[in-house]
Amino acid sequence: MHNSTPVFPAVPASLTGQGLVSHAGLGVITGFLNALGFRKLCEDRFSQFVPATAVHRPGKILGSLALMLAAGGEQLSDVDQLREAPALFGPVASEATISRFMARIKDQPEAFAYGFATMQRTLRSKIWEAAGKRNPARRATAADPLIIDIDLS
Repeated sequence: MHNSTPVFPAVPASLTGQGLVSHAGLGVITGFLNALGFRKLCEDRFSQFVPATAVHRPGKILGSLALMLAAGGEQLSDVDQLREAPALFGPVASEATISRFMARIKDQPEAFAYGFATMQRTLRSKIWEAAGKRNPARRATAADPLIIDIDLS
């Protein structure tokens, strides 16, 4: 059982007049993942894809992959950019560890798809709930549904 709930360490920020830190914008994403309880949700849904004694748990692996993609990464080796900033991202799983995790998913695609779908619903509910009165879904109806076009140009 792991008691730590944040996916990534919290790094204090202050204005110092120095140049911009590379990947500092990813701190918003890490804070968002932590606020949503992403690590615990991943542990609940995907713990069967890692050995019980594994150091790098599902939330950290999936969170690292999400950050790597958000930073412009295109392949697994791009997680190295996170590994180069341990103060921001903490320990990052090796490519071999992530590959083994992905191989286990490949062997049980239905279990992963079910876990991902239920996690996605839970995360979406938490986000909409946090929006409170500003939640645009509150005004949606069957006749006038809420449509979110994420690739709108």
